[in-house]
Amino acid sequence: MNAITEQQSLAHWPLSPEQRAVLVAKANENDTQQAASVQVDVMVQANVMVVDIQGALDSSRLERVLSDLRQQHEALSTALKSVAGYRGLRHQALEDLPAIEWRHEGLRGSDDKKALLNGDFNNVLNDFVNNYRESLKHRPMAIESGELLRPALLRTGETTWVLVLAVSALVADRGSLQSLFSALADAYDQSGGADEESALQYSQFIEWRASLESDDDAEEGREYWQRHQQHAEQAGSCRLPARQASRHDVRVEHEYVALQLESNLVARIDSLADELQVSAEGVLQAAWWALLARISGSESVLGGWQHDCRQDYEVMQGAIGLFDKVLPVLVEGVADSDFSSWITRLSEQLEAHTQAQEYWSIDSLPDKRHLAAGFAFSEGVDELNTAGFQWRLRELPGPSAEFELALQIGRSESGAVATLYTDPSCYSRAAAECLLNQYQTLLQAGLADPAQKLFSVPLISPEQQQGLLTIEDNVLDVGERSVATHITTWAESTPDAVAIEEHGRTLSYAQLEARVNNIARWLDGQSVKPGDYVALNLPRSTDLVVLLLAVWRVGAAYLPLDPEWPVGRKRRVLEDAQPALVVSAENIEVEPAALALPGIRSVGLPQEVEEANSALSFPQQGLGDVAYILYTSGSTGTPKGVVIEHGQLLNYVAGATKVMGLSVCQRWALTGSLATDLGNTALFGALFNGARLVIAAPDDMQDGDHFAHFMSAADIDALKIVPSHLEALLECEAPRLPKTLILGGEAASPTLLSSIARISPKCQLYNHYGPTEATVGVMVHPVSLSQDMAGPLPLTQLLPNCRYRVLDDNLHATPTGAVGELYLGGAQLARGYLNSDASAFVEDPFIPGERLYRTGDLACVLPEGGVRLIGRADDQIKLRGFRIEPTEIESVLQAQPGVKQSLVRLMGRGADTHELVAFLIEDSKAMSAEGQVQLREQLAVLLPEPMRPSRFISVEHFPRLGNGKVDTSALEALAQKTAERKTLVKPRDAVEANLCQAMAELLGRDEVGIDDDFFELGGHSLLVIKLVARIRKQFGIEIAPGVVFDHPTAAELGAALRESCAEANTIGLAELDTN
Repeated sequence: MNAITEQQSLAHWPLSPEQRAVLVAKANENDTQQAASVQVDVMVQANVMVVDIQGALDSSRLERVLSDLRQQHEALSTALKSVAGYRGLRHQALEDLPAIEWRHEGLRGSDDKKALLNGDFNNVLNDFVNNYRESLKHRPMAIESGELLRPALLRTGETTWVLVLAVSALVADRGSLQSLFSALADAYDQSGGADEESALQYSQFIEWRASLESDDDAEEGREYWQRHQQHAEQAGSCRLPARQASRHDVRVEHEYVALQLESNLVARIDSLADELQVSAEGVLQAAWWALLARISGSESVLGGWQHDCRQDYEVMQGAIGLFDKVLPVLVEGVADSDFSSWITRLSEQLEAHTQAQEYWSIDSLPDKRHLAAGFAFSEGVDELNTAGFQWRLRELPGPSAEFELALQIGRSESGAVATLYTDPSCYSRAAAECLLNQYQTLLQAGLADPAQKLFSVPLISPEQQQGLLTIEDNVLDVGERSVATHITTWAESTPDAVAIEEHGRTLSYAQLEARVNNIARWLDGQSVKPGDYVALNLPRSTDLVVLLLAVWRVGAAYLPLDPEWPVGRKRRVLEDAQPALVVSAENIEVEPAALALPGIRSVGLPQEVEEANSALSFPQQGLGDVAYILYTSGSTGTPKGVVIEHGQLLNYVAGATKVMGLSVCQRWALTGSLATDLGNTALFGALFNGARLVIAAPDDMQDGDHFAHFMSAADIDALKIVPSHLEALLECEAPRLPKTLILGGEAASPTLLSSIARISPKCQLYNHYGPTEATVGVMVHPVSLSQDMAGPLPLTQLLPNCRYRVLDDNLHATPTGAVGELYLGGAQLARGYLNSDASAFVEDPFIPGERLYRTGDLACVLPEGGVRLIGRADDQIKLRGFRIEPTEIESVLQAQPGVKQSLVRLMGRGADTHELVAFLIEDSKAMSAEGQVQLREQLAVLLPEPMRPSRFISVEHFPRLGNGKVDTSALEALAQKTAERKTLVKPRDAVEANLCQAMAELLGRDEVGIDDDFFELGGHSLLVIKLVARIRKQFGIEIAPGVVFDHPTAAELGAALRESCAEANTIGLAELDTN
């Protein structure tokens, strides 16, 4: 290693690999900018050291000492500039150094002095340092002229001072500033008598690094990193579940929280390190990666180790320059390791990295996965006492700003401090504090028993676990009156108030009460008895609302059937439920006789019924009686009915009213089918609170312009809707939103949130969640249209009398931030499934006698409170708000002729382009085009539209992984390959070209031919809404959504548009063709 000091100084020399890595990293952040702007940005960057000084300081003497130190270190006494004949920046030796620009300040007026007297010194100092940092951004150091450092001295008392030293981030890292701290104190004590030859010069280091590129070990070193990269190809980035999507395109300044490690803990770390013959840093770093692996739930991730090579070479001690680099660390196999073996294994990796560190290049890892989380360790002096002076390090720069999350362990004679730095756009302060406490907890538990498995090491204390299981201030007395009774009281208190409006026709609460009594009497005449089930086969309408209330009036429960369901599915539901009666609207396409099954009567709802006798009375329903049954997609292959009682519905409506303030809403829009409970928020939210329920016509929900007109004409102030449906409807000329907007059924996209903020910035938006088994919803989040825009939205408020648990596979509470399965319990939990296994309902392990519903949703408890949904623990799919069990589709497919086995998967890159794809193993040869047509026709009779696959792919066998599971990636590749058409018919004119482009953009494809079927390529009803809006805007003509359904190719649609223009005597398309 003496060869390092034998390198010769030059007039100018290149940047080191470490410096070039900083430039490359900054260029990656600014990849849309010019290289010149990248250099300017780097000039702005500075590392800052803050030092407390106590003593009779001579500021002039301090200035001379710092000037001498700069002269002694080439890294601080050169210019960074372009040199003719070379590319990029180089170090340029200077004969005359520019004067150091000092900033001297005292306390700024009485406010600062008063703050010091009140003990607010830290606030005063932080303001000073932050202002100083900002000044560096507005007037950066002129590194091209040799200005590489800029100090400031703040006098805070007669003998107390604070030195703030900013040094260009290209010439000094944390270790350099730590060395400067010691050198400054020593030199001031010695009046500048430091040994000029005592430290390695940075130019010597650079020349030595360059010589290594061609030495005997170079090839072996480069191969080492190639092998490491290959081994790490499948590793993910270490992004934790509690991470929020960044709202920034580039990194923002880190925030940090610090924790002083207890002295006995540090001693035990040293003891275990000695026992395992590893470094204390190895123990500390192993605990950090173990924690992140545990919280992330990932089997293999990459992290970043910010390593200072001066720790490895004695000759480099005290050198000034940029020496540290970020090396990728592969974290895998943690779940199966005990604490000791993991420490040993990681230390071996770190040692191997150290031996090959000089051959690491930023090009060795083409992506930035390892920068999601990092670790850095430093050791040095943080306090010095010289003659009459005390020097104390208050602040040093943290790890690389590229890290989203990084733990810095700083060790000195006074102890060890763990400081967690975070990008505040990715992790909140609460998340950082929680993670830091979990780190200390894991360290303590692991050191207490190093032989225990890492994934069994507790991360939460019994007190913390109780906190995770306790939901405070969550009790509401909802009373004993059912929702039906609440609705009836409005007929007495506000009889003339409008209850329901449809197509401009209204029904007051008094009229509603009378109509309900009339229909109840008719149902009584149909022999409907208390406890019976009545199936309602009606579209969204006033009649449907009146009928379901009448079903309650006679003591029965309703079972809604969606008119859009095919007859086959309706019959399957009826066969399972065995209702006493099926009531259909007279104008429904399916005749009542088609739904008549053995033992089940099916009748039409009469237009007029005999007026009920005022003396007629019906039995009062109890809160434990069944209110309704909703059928959802079943994981067993058949639909299953969820049984909801009146008490559960009452708790939901009363709780939602309180939490979301629904009592102020006057005009609710009913926009969805009542065959799912999404519409129950509007239906009962309106009638329970005496408000007006306005029923949207089918066309209002299939066309953006019609929807906007409906919202405006009806003066709607409250709406509940599926996010993807709303996103499609807002793509119109003049979108309209209500004052209160509730989103549910699926995650809301950042695009939708941005649209809402733009259209109606004062809109009160709620994210609402809950499966049917928990009665509509149990959790909400009031969305901030300024803070929550990046998504995914959390769920921060629980409805009264409800509870949630996030549990692991052993039904233990998961630590805050870790992924577990979401369980729900409390007053809204359904009675169970009708005629089905209730295995999804389990006993609450923490409250004997209480039940929980296993949702299948993966979630993490957020440090700020509430939860965030992460994904699914099973194969259930949410598509455009519809809950779909692939096994139900597969069961139907496998019952069809020629289909031996099937797999159904959701494919696509985004919510709009998601499609169901069916992979089929057939009895004989691949299914013909005619056979696929027949299969589609059969599925149209048996499955609702959202459950029908858009594509069928024949395979000989299903690809599988080594563990026997289906290889989803291979299926996605196969789907992508089969989607690539061999022939594509190009557009023949401007009309077809515009239609093909619009279809391609909506479907997420590069191209669409004029003969490609929009729906076979993955198109669906919501994309039709968007396509119609684009056609109207592009061509300036009116078009109904049904035209697209009838003409699904660009060629057919173009012809239909021309015919429509000709009939209307318009010239829009003709003009387009001539342009």
